[in-house]
Amino acid sequence: MRSLLSFGLAVALFGSALPGRANGIDVMTQNQYLGADLAPVLGAATAVPFDPAAFNGAVVDALRKIAATRPAERVRALADEIVQRHPDVVGVQEAYAFECRPDPRVPVLAGKGCDDPLIRAAFTDHLQDTAAALRGRYVVAGRVTNLQTPTIPFVVGDQPALLTVTDRDAILVRRGLAATAVDFRPIGACRVSDQGCNYQTAPPPFETPIGPIAVERGFLAVDLTLHGRAYRLFNTHLEQRLLAPDLPQTRLLQVGQAYELLGTALGTWDGQRQLIVVGDFNSDPADTIGAPYPATLPWAPTLPVLPPYAVFAGNGFSDAWTLRRHHEDGATCCQDEDLRNRRSALTERIDLVFTLGRPALVLDMQRLGLGLGDKTRPPGHGGLWPSDHAALAALLVFFD
Repeated sequence: MRSLLSFGLAVALFGSALPGRANGIDVMTQNQYLGADLAPVLGAATAVPFDPAAFNGAVVDALRKIAATRPAERVRALADEIVQRHPDVVGVQEAYAFECRPDPRVPVLAGKGCDDPLIRAAFTDHLQDTAAALRGRYVVAGRVTNLQTPTIPFVVGDQPALLTVTDRDAILVRRGLAATAVDFRPIGACRVSDQGCNYQTAPPPFETPIGPIAVERGFLAVDLTLHGRAYRLFNTHLEQRLLAPDLPQTRLLQVGQAYELLGTALGTWDGQRQLIVVGDFNSDPADTIGAPYPATLPWAPTLPVLPPYAVFAGNGFSDAWTLRRHHEDGATCCQDEDLRNRRSALTERIDLVFTLGRPALVLDMQRLGLGLGDKTRPPGHGGLWPSDHAALAALLVFFD
């Protein structure tokens, strides 16, 4: 009954009841999940002394785990979520690309090296595959690259190969909508990455025998107009709470990133466009900060150390989920690493939709990809979750 009432209200709002006053936009955030935890690879790469065999083993193990999650199938399932919801704009995180090339010094053998049956399914490009699965319904309006590894030599079985890994976030816009990636270069503080910016608050590059590895995060934004109303939508993926268990100070990286994003969003706002920020914030409303005050961080002298959720919720932004009545907790993270858990194991609400100010109405806000029917084939208990996150979508209505 509630869904029928909401549908009727939406029809009234977008029909003739309030001509020229009601404006709505359907937004979505979707973490696509690479398929494995890369922390063991980073740990092996930075170990002192460096153990080549341990590093190679960590790389191969990660590739086998990723391949076992059948990323090409999962991307199609994630694209189906977008098609079925048909949002106006989608913020996508963890759109990874794993590329494997044969070592030019050895002959290419079927079933060996990059073609090893235990790892070959890992070599996909999530963003490219998503665009293909959407069949022209959406266009990539912009992207930001968060990770680009140097070429990683490795051996699987007895065959050497070369690996590169790229992590991007992107914004997809429904075809036919006028949308433009925001150029942040004029603000000066932007560390330009594709159409977005990498955060200034980031760990220094990790020095490894294969070359420096910069683990970064970033943001991007698009301007679009819908039903006569102008919007600016940001998409981000903040650093996880702990970059590694032995680096507790990295809990504060996401705090600095949240302040950077807040400052950019408000500092570049024209006062006219409706600001919306979506993404994987790696921060739950219940978060607290137990780390010491970081006097060396650039925002330390004047800004309080708050978890990312509180940085936005305490500075004029509304959490759209809290503006709807729900009989569920809204958790969006996380399924098991291998995605094979039979029942959904989501416990944290870290994928969020924030709006500057309070929208007049939040209609039909829901999580996607957490039912047994959303799993890859075979459906039900035999399939895999499309991601370790549920996607989140919201129909937002603003009045003049």
